[in-house]
Amino acid sequence: MMTLLLMYAYARGITSSREIERRCETDLAFRYLTGGERSDHDTVCAFRVRHLEAFRALFVDTLRVASQSGLKKVGHLSVDGTKMKANASKHKAMSYGRMDEAMKKLDEQVERLLAEAEELDAQEDERHGKGRRGDELPEEMKDPKKRAERLREAARQVEAEKKVALAVEKEKRRERIGQAKQELEEQARKKAEAEGKQREEAKPSEKAQYNFTDPESRIMPKGGAFQQSYNAQVAVDADTQLVVAQEVGQSSSDARQLAPMVEQVEANTGLVPEELSADSGYLCQQDIEKVEDKGVECFIATGRDKHGEEAPPAPRGRPPAGLSFKERMKRKLLTKRGRKAYARRKVTAEPVIGQVKNTVLPRFSLRGLLKVQGEFSLACAVHNLKKMWKQGWELPSLAAQAA
Repeated sequence: MMTLLLMYAYARGITSSREIERRCETDLAFRYLTGGERSDHDTVCAFRVRHLEAFRALFVDTLRVASQSGLKKVGHLSVDGTKMKANASKHKAMSYGRMDEAMKKLDEQVERLLAEAEELDAQEDERHGKGRRGDELPEEMKDPKKRAERLREAARQVEAEKKVALAVEKEKRRERIGQAKQELEEQARKKAEAEGKQREEAKPSEKAQYNFTDPESRIMPKGGAFQQSYNAQVAVDADTQLVVAQEVGQSSSDARQLAPMVEQVEANTGLVPEELSADSGYLCQQDIEKVEDKGVECFIATGRDKHGEEAPPAPRGRPPAGLSFKERMKRKLLTKRGRKAYARRKVTAEPVIGQVKNTVLPRFSLRGLLKVQGEFSLACAVHNLKKMWKQGWELPSLAAQAA
């Protein structure tokens, strides 16, 4: 029931656990699915987090159903990526270069606040005596003049306590910044080791960002601005617009994603695509050659075309000798066959990404890489089921599935 509830909610573009709880009371369809039960939003949220791996399996199950219903081959595969907004604000991020300065300022603020609180306490001790609060004689409060003085003293004491509490809060923030600094340095050391460099010499870039709300999200460019995001990848079958592979990562670049996507398509469906198209962000010779070794013909853009610029004439004859890998790919895309194949990308992956983001998952509700991977798997599973339903696919019987 909980799985059905979540899938239907995501199919309606509802991802908030509180809104799902409300719909279970006010929406007839939600009430039908739950049998009249009203699921608490904490229960919905806990269920969603607890079954992240199951959502990935659920996505693969939709492809298994599709294979039994009509997905017999993957002729043209289109791969594309999109920046999905994380459940975090970019204003909660700090660069590595600012961390030392921020910790120094927090140290100064903590010292100042504690000194001011100590001074206020000293004033109270001088007025009432060491170890006395000053409120031991309640009868003094009967005198209006003394009452006003007592209230002023109480206000000073509250102020001293607030300063101590604020100092503690700033000290905790300083510790969080220190931990963030250590994490960025550890990431830089691991990256250096992977590249064969000395671990001790590695140092993060001054512009390296750490977000305190969702540390695993990254600042990424989006529409001429920057936002806290993850990079979601999809591989879409052109004939059915089903998502046959998907992944979520932390890199803003799409490079080196083609081979993993094709391998996942093969693992999920048992099928190898005949041809593949992708934009210039995927242009990587090593990656493309690895895909072509599987028998997949690649049509990858080598750059952006300017709007309104007339395309050059299609080349004829055999390619000239001495062309680089990039020049050969560019020449292939200029042929009639290349233009026709690459044109399928804009009516395959791009519409599917728009449908997933606009009608299923506008932004991530969960935080952390593993959690958003599970949530995106659920969104893609919902998208696939909606596609099969809209295309009128006949689902296999239970007996056929068991066989």
